[in-house]
Amino acid sequence: MPTFTARIEKNWIMRCVIVPVAVMRALGGGTRIPVLAAYAGEKHLTTVMPAGSGRGRLTVLADFVRAAGLDVGDRIEVTLTRSTESRDPAVPADLQRALQFRPAARAAFEQGPASQRRWIVIYLDQARRAETRAARAHREPCRVRPGTLWRPQGPSGPPRCKVVAREQKAATIVDPHLHVDDVAAAGRDDAR
Repeated sequence: MPTFTARIEKNWIMRCVIVPVAVMRALGGGTRIPVLAAYAGEKHLTTVMPAGSGRGRLTVLADFVRAAGLDVGDRIEVTLTRSTESRDPAVPADLQRALQFRPAARAAFEQGPASQRRWIVIYLDQARRAETRAARAHREPCRVRPGTLWRPQGPSGPPRCKVVAREQKAATIVDPHLHVDDVAAAGRDDAR
């Protein structure tokens, strides 16, 4: 359980501390180390990310830091314990069925980071209607690719449409989840 004191830094909008090389070694090394972090009187599960030269970067929660009257530039004492508990979510039955007959999607899903699997399960759980959930369970496994991170489509993620081809006057935009037959059946053309 290594303890160290570090200055709170700002990385974009997040607050973080640099984890010294000695602490990284004491945690067993690695590039993404799951830890239980204790600071400012609070504890939470997080991950130490690489910061270069053998050091790590730990994002500290602004709510915890500010409640203790600290912010960027202040020094904070941090205790880290390597976390061994699984961070994998329980895979719902409908997603298991969708992955059952898609070996490439299943392999990409299983080999991806736990955070990606959590995102997919949360995205499924956010569906309010059974039809929406069934469509997501069917569609999303096809979008998981080895070596890429999955992100939800729609308001909480990237735009639903992508530009496929550009002409001088207009762009052809296609919803990546619709098949050509679906577009024709709905009586829509490709441009929106």
